[in-house]
Formats: sequence, structure tokens, C-alpha cells
Amino acid sequence: MTAGGWRIVAALGAGLLPGLALAQGVPRGEIQRGQTVADRPRADFDPIGVRLGAFRADVAAEAGLGYDSNIQGTRDNRISDGFANFGAEASLRSQWSTHALGATARILNRSHFEESTQDWTDFAVGISGRYDVTPDTSIDAAYNFVQEHLSSTSVDVQEAGLQRPVPYTYNELQAQAQTRFNRIGAVVLGNWRGYRFDNVDAGPATTPGGIPPGQVSLFDFDSAIAAFGLNYQLAPGRFVNFVVRYQNITYQDGSQRARDSDTWAALVGATYDFDGVWGFNGEIGYLRREYSGPDLKELSAPTFAGTLTWQPTLLTTVGATVRRDVRESIRGNAVSYVATTGALRVDHEYLRNVILGGEIGVEYDEYQQPDQHSTDLYAGVSARWLINRNVSLVGSYQYAWRANASAGLDDYDRNLVLVRLRVAL
Repeated sequence: MTAGGWRIVAALGAGLLPGLALAQGVPRGEIQRGQTVADRPRADFDPIGVRLGAFRADVAAEAGLGYDSNIQGTRDNRISDGFANFGAEASLRSQWSTHALGATARILNRSHFEESTQDWTDFAVGISGRYDVTPDTSIDAAYNFVQEHLSSTSVDVQEAGLQRPVPYTYNELQAQAQTRFNRIGAVVLGNWRGYRFDNVDAGPATTPGGIPPGQVSLFDFDSAIAAFGLNYQLAPGRFVNFVVRYQNITYQDGSQRARDSDTWAALVGATYDFDGVWGFNGEIGYLRREYSGPDLKELSAPTFAGTLTWQPTLLTTVGATVRRDVRESIRGNAVSYVATTGALRVDHEYLRNVILGGEIGVEYDEYQQPDQHSTDLYAGVSARWLINRNVSLVGSYQYAWRANASAGLDDYDRNLVLVRLRVAL
């Protein structure tokens, strides 16, 4: 696939394939234009993987200990606890010069020493492939099965009357086709996800948005997305993009069919490598969501996503990201909300095998019905020590706080410390 094709795919549905993209390999030891400190190859410290004929297998596992000063994100009756983290990931990818085939799997578990109701396990398995019709035309397809969770610190979980993480799964099917005609690139994408929530064992609903105990699955829904994008190449590494996107959301339980919605969005954007030091990729547009229920007001809002990267030296990368989109809610008195997120991150290569990082971020959640909002801030630092090709040690600290919230929403602060050892082949 051409570079321009990937630019449009990102604009069509950023985040649709977490961790499963079939990226092209980078020659070991080389720093490509625009590569950041965090993702560049390090020939002396990168795992070499395992060659299996025309495929390469990569496997890694990590274990660590941490401490959370406010697990549930509450102002009163704060609960703190230590925890153990365990994670593993594996991938098998083809090394062919044309076409591609791959499979991935990952798991991450957090087990608290005392508060076992706050434990969670996320995992994902997936397969994906690409068929290259010509050097400029290809067809991609992927299937993923994913389990993730809604954090007990989120406004949505707290206002639903729940006091523990809410696991959910989704099956995902995605297909896309892309081509290029001289300077013009085109992409067509289709994506389907079926979200299913666990009926967590929770106490009786005590908030206006509370739901009956054990009935989180009332909010199971399917999401179907169709999108089309065009881009025009101004020069190598410089594109302008145009995207139109349609999404249909259908709830599975008949009592929730008023939540069904149709969303249209149109965006324009650019991918621009200024001089190898500055780089930008983003889009801005407008979306409109209409609900099936006559009592639910339609939602219209600007939408955008963008990343700005600055590399003042080969040892330091500064990156800023922003995003605004609409998310579904599991509250009994709310259907969806607009989430605006932003982050500023600095990565510095202190030594060839010691990478330091710092990040600050914000999330602003805004509900239309009822009229509520919250502002969550966080700041953190991290250090990664690459001991050798196979072993690394990572330490991180994060301070988070809810700086502003509507009446009825808890404000809180939270300290999170984690040290983990990673082993990779």
C-alpha cells in the first residue's frame, strides 16, 4: 500500500484496528524521516524475533507491581491498594515482498492484593491480511475479538451506579480497498463491531443514571461504519485529505431501541511533513447524529483529530495530540456524550538504552441529556531501561485528578505507580 493510502485509512477510522496493522518493516538500525524517539529501531537492543520460514514471530511477556491511591476515583471513602500486573503479546507476520498475512494476540491482567472486585483482564486476538492487486492498489481484511473494560473511575460508570470495572467484548470485521491514480488516492472502508457488556454484580442503583443490578447488557449494541476518502499528493510526504463517514448504531434489547442512531460526518485534513523536524497529520469536520427516539434531541458537533510532532534533535521528540468524537453511554438517563481529549508528550533518549518520557493530558466529557460535564487531567513520567535485546525494565508514575465537574459528579485525585519487567524474543 502506498503511504498516501495509509493516510486516508487513518482518517477514515483511527483506532479501528488497535495493535493489528500490517506495517511495513524498517531496515534495522536506520532512522527514517519523521520517526520518533519512542518508535525508532535500535539495532543493539531490539528483539530479533523468530524466523519461521516466510514468517516472523515475536513474543513478549511482562510482570510488575504497582500502587493505586484511589482505585474507584471517589472524593470520599477512598480505597487504595497494591496490585500485580501481568501481560503478554505475540504476533506472526509474513515477510513477503507483496501481499501480507498476520495474526496477533495480547493479554493484560491487573490483580489487586485486597480489592479483588477491582480486578480486570483485557485481551485481544486477531487475523489480518492484504492482497496487492498492483503496487498502487490493494485490498485489506481483518477479524478481531477483543475484551476491554470501562474503568470504575469514569463518569459514565460512576453515574450508572456501578462501583467496579465493567468488562465488555466486541467482535470486529473490517474490509477496505485503496488505490492511487497519479497524485490522487482513494479508500473505501467498511467496519462492523458488536459490543456486549458483562452483567457485573453491583449494588442497587443510587444515582439518577443508575441501572438495575446485573442488567448492564441492556446496553449491548452493534455499530456499522461505511466511509470513503480521497487525498491529493502535493509533494512527497504532503497530502490533503477529504473523508465522508456514516455510522449506524442498533441496540439489541427492544427496550433500548430509542437509542438507535444514524451519524453522518464530513472531514477535511492534511498530512504534512514540513522539513523532517515538524510533522502534522489531522482532520477537522462536523458530525450530526439522529436518534430513533422522538424524545432524544439530535446531536450536532464539530469533530477533529490531529497529531503534531516536533523533533528538535535526534534525541528528543515532542508530540501533541487532540481528538473529539461521540461515545456511547451505559447510563440509564444518557445515550451518548462528546469526549474531547488532548495530550502533550516528550520522549528523550538519555542514553542509547535509557528512554525517558513525560506526558500531560486532559479529557473533557460533555453530556447533552442531562446537561453535565467533567474535566479530567493527568500528568506522568516514565523511564525505560533496555538491559539487552531480550530484557527491559520500565517504571512509571501518574497523578490524575478531576479538576472540574457538574453538580452531582465526584471530583477526586489519584496517584498511580507501576514498575514492570519485560522479556521479549
